[in-house]
Formats: sequence, C-alpha cells, structure tokens
Amino acid sequence: MTSLDNALSGLVKSAAIVFLGSVVGKMLSLLGQVFIVRSLDPTTFGHVALAYTVISTVAGLALLGSHDGVTRLMSAEQTVQSHLRVLRAGYTFAFFGGSVLALTIYAVRFKLGIYLNNDQLPRLLVAFLPFIFAYPISRISFSALRVYRQSFAATVARDLGPRVGAILLFGVFALSGEAFWGAVVYWVATPTVMVLLTGYYLHREISVRHVVSRLPDQEILHELWSFSWPLAVGSSFFLLLSNVDILMIGYFMEPYSVGLYRAIQPLRQITTFVVLGFTFLFLPIATEFYQDGDFEALDRIYTISTKWVVVITFSPVLVFTLFASDVVRTLFGGDYVPAAPALAILTAGLFLRAVVGLNGDMARAIDRPRIELYSVTPAVVIDIVLNLILIPRYGITGAAAGTVIGYGVYNLIEVVAIYWTVEIHPFSTDSLKPLVPTFLFALALAQMTADIKLSLPLLILIGVLIAIVNLISIVLTRSLSREDLMLFEQIEKRTGINIQYIKSFIRNYY
Repeated sequence: MTSLDNALSGLVKSAAIVFLGSVVGKMLSLLGQVFIVRSLDPTTFGHVALAYTVISTVAGLALLGSHDGVTRLMSAEQTVQSHLRVLRAGYTFAFFGGSVLALTIYAVRFKLGIYLNNDQLPRLLVAFLPFIFAYPISRISFSALRVYRQSFAATVARDLGPRVGAILLFGVFALSGEAFWGAVVYWVATPTVMVLLTGYYLHREISVRHVVSRLPDQEILHELWSFSWPLAVGSSFFLLLSNVDILMIGYFMEPYSVGLYRAIQPLRQITTFVVLGFTFLFLPIATEFYQDGDFEALDRIYTISTKWVVVITFSPVLVFTLFASDVVRTLFGGDYVPAAPALAILTAGLFLRAVVGLNGDMARAIDRPRIELYSVTPAVVIDIVLNLILIPRYGITGAAAGTVIGYGVYNLIEVVAIYWTVEIHPFSTDSLKPLVPTFLFALALAQMTADIKLSLPLLILIGVLIAIVNLISIVLTRSLSREDLMLFEQIEKRTGINIQYIKSFIRNYY
C-alpha cells in the first residue's frame, strides 16, 4: 500500500468512535420515536409528525449546503483567523436561511394547514420555528468540530447528548400528562442541545465570541456560496425524496394516516443500517485503490463488500417484512397495526439499497460526486408522480410503493453511472445464492406462526434463527471465495480486531 495507507490507519480510531456513536445515536433516535408513538394515538401523533416533517424539510433547506463548505474551507486554511472567517460566514448562511424560511413558514402557516388537511398545523408550526434556526447552526458547528478532528466531542454533541437530553425532556412532559407537547419539545430539543454542546466544544478550540462579534467577510461568503450551492441543490432533492411521501399523505389524507405512516417510516433505515457500518471501512480503501489505479482490486472490494452488506441486511429485512404486524404491534402498540403492510413494502422494496451496495461511497471514491445529483433528480420526479397516482387509490401503502420505486430509480441510475465510468458493478451470484434457502426458511416460520401474536423476545429469536440459517446457506451454496479473505484482512487491519478464526475458516473452505 502507499503512504496513504498509513494516514488512513491513523484515522481508524476516530472513524470507529464516530461509527459507534452513529449506531448508538440511531438506536436512541428509534427509542425516542417508540416512546412518542406509544404515548399518542395515530391521529394525535399525525398532527405533530406532519408539522415536524414540514419544519425539518425547511430546516434542511436553510443550510444552503454550507455545512460541507465550512468543513472544506476550514480544512484548507491553517490560521485561527481564517477559521474564524469561514465559521462566521457559515453561521451567516445558517442565520440568513433560517430567518427567511422561518418568516415564510410563519406567513403561510394557515394556508399550509388548509392544503395539508390539518387544523392543528398552524400553531404547531409556530411551536417548531426554533428548530429552523437551531438545526442549521448545529450542523455548521459540527462541521467545524470535524476540522479539529474532535471525534469524541463530535459524537457526544451529535449522537449522544441531544438524543439523551431530548428523551429525558419528553419523559418529563409525558409523566406530567403532556405527551403531545412533549413530542414537540423532543424534536426541538435535539438540535438545540446540539447547538449548546457543539458551541461548548468549539469554544475550547477557538473563541466563539470572536466569531459572532464581527460582520462576515464578503470574499469568504462568495467562496463558501460557490462551493456550497451545488450541494444545496443536491441536498434539496434528497430531502424531497425522503419526505415527499409524508407531505403528500398529508395533502390527500387525514392526520390519522399521517400518524400511521410516520410511525413506521424510520424503520425503513434497517435496510441501510449495515451500509453505515461498511462505509467507514469501504470509502478510504476504495479511494486508495482508485488513486493507485488498481481497478481490479476496486472491483473485488466493491463486489465483496456488497455481498456481506446483503447477507447481514437480509435477516432483519425478512423479519420486518414477513412479521410486519408483530413488529408494529410490539414497538408501537395495536393502534398502529394498520401500518404493517406499508412497513412490509418499504423494507422489502428498499432492500434494493443493500443489493446495490455502497454505490454512494463508490461515486465519491472515484471522484464522481455529481452522480448522486444526477441520480436523485429523476428519482424525485418519479416519486412525486407515483405518489400523486397511488396515494388517492391505495393510501399509505401506495405512498410506500411510490417511495420504493423512487429510491429504486435513484440507486439503479447510480449503478449504471458507476459502471459507465469505471466498468465496475456490485452484483455477483455469491450475493444472491444464499438468499433463496434463507427466504424459504423465513417464509416457513411465518406460516407456522401466522396465528400467534409474537412478543419482542420471540421476534428477536426468529431474527437470530434466520441469521444462522443465512450464514449456513453461505457455506452450503459455496458462496465464499478468496476475495472474502481480502475483505476480512482489511477489516482486521483497519480495526485492529483479531479475526484469525474467521480468516482460517475461509482459507480452509475454498
């Protein structure tokens, strides 16, 4: 390997901290969602969820893509004064974008309430307005922490502190009989606590007071905007792809349906949870192979990584698909069981995101970040058109179908674009062969337990059994190869974890 390998190895500890923090943060986020949903009926939750979806979408737009620009420009500068100038420009973008969009939301709140069939929406939007300011400011501050390589601080400030604080605040309101407003406080508190924590950690590196005490530099503002506006366009489309289903359900249907769908919507992340784990290993390795011109190794690591993403993701996807009613009832309560078909469609359909592998990271590794923009644009258009057609006819299951197809278009265009650029794709028969016996086993389990109301321990047991059968299927279908050994050697090298027994098994197997 090149000297880049040594540099990347030095970042493993930081990457591992950030990765573990992200995993714990997502688990805490799901836990908070469960607490809120179980405390509210679908209609009441639908009121709050729709307001949050509108505000979170607007707050994402308020960033104007400047958070990534702040990281890039601060990393290119060495002096404290330069850092202050860039950070000052970033906060200016955040405050300007937040102010314009907050005033816009306030002005049109009653019209939005009419369009989205929600009479509670106007007052809830006002209650959520602090989110529009806190979210972009928190992201700018977090971007600065990345520059100073404060991995632990960044993890606490983004993933741990805000989630724990928000859950505790919701608990206080729920115990006081105010779960409805507790949900509002939960979502507003998350970026607000993040602002406080990131500000605290940043103040140890630079004087935040000096950042806000002067006017921004016009030259830096222009440079930041030049870098950020393409990212702003791309992020806007991603936000629409993520949230358009909720907004259109609000337009066509009542708050009850919004509540049902928004309750199960975060569970679709199960299809990309494993991808997150492989990202911190895959991106630096793939980037190095590409820079070295070793396209054969790049092809192998892409294919093998995808295979293991598929293998590990398949078991929870089967649980969330075949046992969707039990999953919804166990997590959220019986009132939300009508959302089970939509959950099954989302998790089964979005499994394609695992099948195509780490295509987003591959696009960045081969220095083609605009592939994502070109892929998401038609995907959003198709998603909107399908939601217009399907939601009036099929309700929230139609919204789930439209979302699945939209994401499918996005991922397939990415795969085609990557293949067009470097003639590499993620597909292999070894990825698909183990899925057949595993699916048949899971289907048999679903038939055997069809008349039983499964508890959480039983669902976990079923998931473990499916995972075991999946691993056995890999061996029985002879889906291990020499390339798998290369992947596990890279994992061992990058993490320092001794997995000699796994490598020995693979080596003896093939």
